[in-house]
Amino acid sequence: MKKLSTISIAFISLLFAGMVSAQDMDQGGALKVAVLDMATALYNSDLANAVQQQLSNDTAADSQRIRDLAAEGTALQERLQVDAEVMSEAERRQIMEQLEEIGVQYQFLENRVDQLVQERRSIFEQTYSSNLIQAITAVVEEEDFDIVLRAEVALFYKDAMDITARVTAKLNEQQ
Repeated sequence: MKKLSTISIAFISLLFAGMVSAQDMDQGGALKVAVLDMATALYNSDLANAVQQQLSNDTAADSQRIRDLAAEGTALQERLQVDAEVMSEAERRQIMEQLEEIGVQYQFLENRVDQLVQERRSIFEQTYSSNLIQAITAVVEEEDFDIVLRAEVALFYKDAMDITARVTAKLNEQQ
């Protein structure tokens, strides 16, 4: 369904561009079209890098603990595979319980980090969406574009039409 929706949007965009192009050609001018990946423009900005660095700092302890748990789990699994024949049933059961506990802790920490990342991402996007719109508007006005398409709906475009880097530069100038 999502694929069909994306195809429909792309078709409508191309149809619209064709109608506008025909209208513009009747008036004697060339249509100036640009393509923009909004997410890339926003997340490649200096501000996004600073927010990402702060997020990395805030999640460093949990991330390290996740890596430690993964290493512990791997070591226990290897021990279980290598020594399974010489272990008693009680020892195997104890290792399995440890693996289960490691799995629970791992999943809890991973979910906590993922939730924090999603929350911060949402806050970042809400906070700086107006800055993104201002940067887009500035680039469009400076270069006098007639149409700006989202990169996700364009089936094909030349790199020269992509204004993503210019929008990111404008975002960086705002700070």
